Amino acid sequence: MRKFNFWIKLCFINFFIVSVVGTMMRYNIAFSLPGFSHKFMQESHSHFAFYGWVSAAIYLFVTRYLDETSMRIMISKYRFLMISNLIGAYGMLLTFLYGGYFWLSIVFASVALFTGFAYFAFLLIDLRSDQRPETVWLKSGAFFAVFSSLGIFGLSYFSARKDDFEILFRASTYFYLHYQYNGFFLFSCVGLFLISLKKYGIQIPEKLNRTVFYLLFSGCFLGYCLSILWLNIYWSLRIFFILISLMQLFGGVRLFIWVRNQKFPSEQKIQKLLLTVFGFVFLAKFVLQSLSVIPALGAVTFSNINVVIAYLHLVLLMGISIFLIWLLLQSENIQMTKTLKVSTLILISAIVCNEVILFLSAIFSVANIAFSTSKYWLLFISVVIVISIAGFIRSLKLR
Repeated sequence: MRKFNFWIKLCFINFFIVSVVGTMMRYNIAFSLPGFSHKFMQESHSHFAFYGWVSAAIYLFVTRYLDETSMRIMISKYRFLMISNLIGAYGMLLTFLYGGYFWLSIVFASVALFTGFAYFAFLLIDLRSDQRPETVWLKSGAFFAVFSSLGIFGLSYFSARKDDFEILFRASTYFYLHYQYNGFFLFSCVGLFLISLKKYGIQIPEKLNRTVFYLLFSGCFLGYCLSILWLNIYWSLRIFFILISLMQLFGGVRLFIWVRNQKFPSEQKIQKLLLTVFGFVFLAKFVLQSLSVIPALGAVTFSNINVVIAYLHLVLLMGISIFLIWLLLQSENIQMTKTLKVSTLILISAIVCNEVILFLSAIFSVANIAFSTSKYWLLFISVVIVISIAGFIRSLKLR
């Protein structure tokens, strides 16, 4: 793919910007940042993380895959989508930081949103007769990206009347987050992972791929109900929710065990560490979703903002982001210098420490135990993450 090196560096620069805005938020919590609204910083941070970092990286790696495996696909249209997505992402970064939800930020959000629509349509057309195991995951990920837009429409409408429609606003938020995290991000990453395994001559059995896919797709599509357990739910419905959670858990465990039994002979230690962390998060995500069906745990989970923040960072930062770093480092374009290894190791350590502090904050808040120094620890770790990403980008040598 032409200009792959340029695009990959741009994606990681966006990751750096995400970490900078996150550090600003934590500084504002620990001390004060005059002239900035914490709510607006939060909206800017989350939207740019979704579109400027994760979506941009997924579009890039999928486009590269299509370019390398099919001569009949017109790749230029996917490059246009990547540009369109970045316009929307940078627009949201600035407009949400300036004024939160208003007409201009909604315009840029619509640009990114309709880019996802086009991406789904292009994949359906270009891969309509493709039977490779990874393509069904990529197309399903794109489908969930489109499906999650129903939550965005709800957020845009109810944000102006949040006091009157608080429950619907919250339900729309969880709808969007569920189908982005558990749909678009997860399914795209599984597809990209299966593509990467072919580098080692590893091909997932067709029957296993079909079984895991159906379990996770059905679990994700119906699993939105696991995100609204904070509503008053009848016990008969809870039994159905338990079956859905077990369905997802079984599919995740099947895939995890199969990958665990494979050998990656040429993997370096730093890459094995990245993949190990991602595998742990992948499995932990399904376990935590299953535990949330227990009424007492579900009530704590959805009523405590610290628990929600810890879970979201677990999946997006410690899971998806680390996987995307692994995806880059196992590419033949990368020169694994000593400085790059050190920067990556510091980044992994900081991300894990960040999750540990968030987890402890959640546990202490549930137990009504004061943890007043957590905001300072989180700020310190955020600064380390910013510095390590900067070092990662600086030491990134691409052939």
